[in-house]
Amino acid sequence: MPEENAPTSLPVSKEKTDQIKNKLEKFKKELLNKFDKYVLGIALLPPEKEKDKNLDVFIVIDDSDSKGLEKLGLRDKLFSVIEKIAKDIDDNIKPDVLLKNELVENFYDGKYKLLELISSSLIVYDPADMLAALMISEVHKTMVLKKFDKYIVSYIAAGSLFRGEKSHDIDVYIIVDDTDVKKMSRYELKDKLRAIIIQMGYQASDITRVKKAFHIQV
Repeated sequence: MPEENAPTSLPVSKEKTDQIKNKLEKFKKELLNKFDKYVLGIALLPPEKEKDKNLDVFIVIDDSDSKGLEKLGLRDKLFSVIEKIAKDIDDNIKPDVLLKNELVENFYDGKYKLLELISSSLIVYDPADMLAALMISEVHKTMVLKKFDKYIVSYIAAGSLFRGEKSHDIDVYIIVDDTDVKKMSRYELKDKLRAIIIQMGYQASDITRVKKAFHIQV
């Protein structure tokens, strides 16, 4: 796509693209047969290098009801099984497994690199639209920061989608530093900013092709 921050498409021939899609579809089917409802999302991440033959596949597993097994041990155990499924299909499929709670902790710790990768990924499986929500929110956030630069104190995306639950809406709270604004009242500034940021939500939806409504508080 020509738009900035749009998810990257596969830069290969149609025949090669079809082969990749078939492999990913087979991988998804095998993964769901094994883990069923615990798979929250599968996405093909952008290649690290232009001619990289590996298919880096990101998988989110719901660990909400895991009992007795430490998170590290659980992820290692899951990775071992998922890696075997991948190798049986194609040696070039490289799974990257992350537990849902680990994903949340990444964001709490300010590790946003993964968000950038998700925003440029190809979503393979996303039953609750969690990956789609992360994708469109990251694109929207980037647009807001680019427009208002140093005035944005915090950008917070919230709601059921980010808990892995199905929803049609994305709640966004944006804190703006207005200490040096003197040409208009705070109420005028708030309304003006909110209108611009809402419009950016529509643009982010067009770019990502993710149809989610933004509920924005400034």
